[in-house]
Order: sequence, then structure tokens, then C-alpha cells
Amino acid sequence: MTQHMTTSTELKSSPSVLTQAIARMTDVLGADAVLLDERQVKEFHDPYEGADAGDYQPSFVVQPSTVEEIQAVVRIANELQIQLWTSSTGRNYGYGGSAPVVNGSVVLSLRRMNKILEINEAAGYALLEPGVSFFDLYNEIKARGLKLWISVPDLGWGSIVGNTLDHGYGYTVNGDHASAVCGMEVVLASGEVVRTGLGAISNSPMWQRHKRGFGPSLDSLFMQSNFGIVSKMGVWLMPEPEVFTTGAIICHNDEDIAPLIDALRPLVLDGTIQGLPLITSSPEPADGRANPMEDTAGMSKAAKLSATLPPGRWHARIAFYGHEAIVEARRRIVTDAVAHLPGVTVDLRSYRGDVSPEDVHPLDLVPAGIPNMFLLDMMKKHMGENVGHIDFSPAIPFDGESAAKHELMVRTILEEAGLVAGFGWIANTRSLVGACMVFFDVNNPAEAAAAHAAVELMCQKAAEWGWSEYRAHPSLIGHVAKNFDFNDHALNRLYTSLKDALDPAGTLSPGNHGIWPSPAKKS
Repeated sequence: MTQHMTTSTELKSSPSVLTQAIARMTDVLGADAVLLDERQVKEFHDPYEGADAGDYQPSFVVQPSTVEEIQAVVRIANELQIQLWTSSTGRNYGYGGSAPVVNGSVVLSLRRMNKILEINEAAGYALLEPGVSFFDLYNEIKARGLKLWISVPDLGWGSIVGNTLDHGYGYTVNGDHASAVCGMEVVLASGEVVRTGLGAISNSPMWQRHKRGFGPSLDSLFMQSNFGIVSKMGVWLMPEPEVFTTGAIICHNDEDIAPLIDALRPLVLDGTIQGLPLITSSPEPADGRANPMEDTAGMSKAAKLSATLPPGRWHARIAFYGHEAIVEARRRIVTDAVAHLPGVTVDLRSYRGDVSPEDVHPLDLVPAGIPNMFLLDMMKKHMGENVGHIDFSPAIPFDGESAAKHELMVRTILEEAGLVAGFGWIANTRSLVGACMVFFDVNNPAEAAAAHAAVELMCQKAAEWGWSEYRAHPSLIGHVAKNFDFNDHALNRLYTSLKDALDPAGTLSPGNHGIWPSPAKKS
């Protein structure tokens, strides 16, 4: 029989138990590390929720600054049978920020654990705590004058550890962030600390140099899960290239998407195009495309959206890194490979590897490994200060037919709902990961509800084709998890077995990615 996948989101702890938790955690962490004021706790809600939202709310927030303090908090939570929801910096806005699945959970925020513990230039790695942002690591590398690059997502304010644990992406050669992990330190639900891989050997010089140890490799077990709290993580970095070339292949007609995708696929698969390309869809608004620098007040939603997007109906951002002669050869190969596309424009710019951020075109900052906030600035400039979004991000086959079908489905649902979205794909070697930010006014409850309903419908349509989101807002986790139905949801049963073994009380982030202990499934 199929196991019941609970949708219960209510914390069972009584007010008196929470009062005990506050007192004991304050005693351990200090009063400044336990946030109780409504205005302080508000920052750890879904950042785009309405004022009257009742679900996915934390009761209070604790912010440990050491591994030992994490252990103490976990042990108190176990003793009092309260639930913790772990958050690194909580900047994952389109997916709910720090909002917990179980209403009333205590948010365990790791923002204060923001030390860069090691950077090894020769071996190309860093060892980080969860509170280290992309800006933090980039600035430290520059301050030390190291010849290393980091991989950054579209917005640089978030946690490197948090983004990576949620399978986040950047765009340079280490753009698949989960694949660049090498070694973790993890606090288990029991309060015990373990180190994965060769970190399990005390004082090993190999912890961040070699991904596998002796026996099973466990790093992936602690990504997109609730089996432990990652307190340290090793990440591989990229040597600073001699030069890099980046820019876009631009096509102008609706029907160009399938030929463009099919032309790019072999170039990504064989490594001619390096890093992870981003292919953006930008439909032509009825009232015309707007310039990013112009005042779009009074224009349609579609025109405002066009001002936040790069030029062209289809805009495929690509990049090459390394020695100048090799980069130039890659550029020629790609230019020749797309020359057959009707009306194609290839717009590329080249830089030295040590270029200063102020000398880089804004659209080139991310493929240059330079953290920035350009996308958010453009969103607020044209969509308004109250712009919010909920994201729909499925993994689909890397082929033109699938991309065209995906984009048509999204556009149809958005048009019927009267909504707009920033939409495109991050290209892996064999798959495309959709990146669809459905925009709404956070002060307009009807529009917010329409956005959530639209994304839920997109999830349903994607599931009919065997596609799944690679991460999801808390309100959509149950919808996504139920689609993994092979052999009567055998994978989810395995997750439950692991949860029962490691955290039978469900203390750590219950419901995260649909993972619950057995008692919760029976409730």
C-alpha cells in the first residue's frame, strides 16, 4: 500500500514547552542570539508572504556561532521534542527563504557562522562555514591577491553552503555547485559531529582534495535533506584563467528555440562551451520591448519584464575560459556551429582573467564569477519595490522539442492567469533546468494566489511528462514529492528509513523535500 505523505504543518509543542526552549537556548547562546521580537522574526518568514499568512511561520529564531552551540541547541530540541528548521542565510527567496514546512518550528539560522576557515590557492579549494556568502569569499580572495575564481548564482548575497546544499547553480566551470563539494562536517540529530570522506581521519591533509574516502560517499546524503546540519563544507575553486570570453548567441523568432537548443547541445556535451550556459526566453510585448535604462512606469507588465531581460527573443549566454589561443579556437568553433540559424547574432566580449568588476559589462558579471545584485536591481527598478516571485524549476531533456513544449506550456498558463515571469534554462551537459520566476505584487493577495496556483499547475503539467522540479517552495514540496512513485514510492520509503535511523523524532527540518519520520507519516 502507498504510504501516506502527510501534509500536516502544525507544530505539536505547547506554549509552555516553547517557553522552556527559549529560556534554555538563551542560557546557552546568549540573549542576542535568540530572536523573539516579531519584527526580528519576520525576516525569517517567506519574504513574499502576505500580512495575513498563517502557514510556514517560525515561532522564534536561534543563531548559534559555533559547532558546539549547534550541538547544544539540537540536544535541547530533542529533550523538549520541538522541531528545528535549518537555514544558512535565508536568501533563497523564490523558494520560501527561511520559512519552515512545519508551522511554528524554531528557525536555526547559521548566519553567525560566517568564517572562511581555509583557502588553498595551489590546490584550488576553500573550507567554509554556512554563513559565508558569495560576496564574502570573492572579497577575501581579492583581498589576499589569490589567483582563484568562485562560481556565483545570479544573486551574490546568499550562502555558498546553503545554495550548494539545495543543488543551486552558478555558471562557470564549477557551476554545478553540488559537484564542487569536497568534504563536510555535519551535526546529527543526536548532537554527534561527523566528518565525511577523508575528513574522518584526524588532521588529514586530504579532506578537501579527494572526494571519496574509504566506504560509501555521504556528502550527497546531506544535500536537499534533513538528515543533519552541515557546519563546514569544502568547495573546489577554479584557477584564474588567462582570459575569458563571454556573451550571447541571440535569435529573434519564436520558432528559433528548437534549432538553437539542438545546435548548443553537442557543444555543451563535448565541452567546447564551458560552464553552464543560460538560455533566456523574452517574448515580444504588444507595446514593444523596453530598454533596461528607461523609465517603464505606465508600461504593460510584459514591457516592464522585457526591460529586465537580455536582448533577443532567445538569448543564450555562453563562455570560454583559459589560454588565449584555446579560448579563440572555442569561439570560432561555436560561431561556425550556429551560423546556419536564421538571423543569428553572436555577441561576445573578451577580458583578462584578473579584470576588475567595474570593467565588466553587467551581463557578464556572473559568468566572470563576480557576485552582484544586478538582476534584483533591475527587477525592482521595472517591476516595483514590492515585486515578489515564486519559482518553477523543472529538469527537462536537453533537446529542442522539449524546450519548445516547456516554454509554450509556461507561456499559456501565465497568459491565462494574467501574469509574467522571467523564464529560461540552465544548460547541463544532458539536461536543461528551468528557471521560471513568476512575478507578483506582494501587496496584492489575489495576484500572489494566482502566481502560486499557476506554478502548482505548471508542476502538474510537468509531472505528466515525467519531469520534476529540482527544488520547490514549501507549499509545493508535497506536490513534487508525490510524483516520485516508482514501485509504490519506494524512494520515499527509503528516505523515511534513513530519517528513522538518524532522526526518529523528526527534530531536524521535518518535511524538507518531503522527508518525514514514520510517526509523522502516520499522523
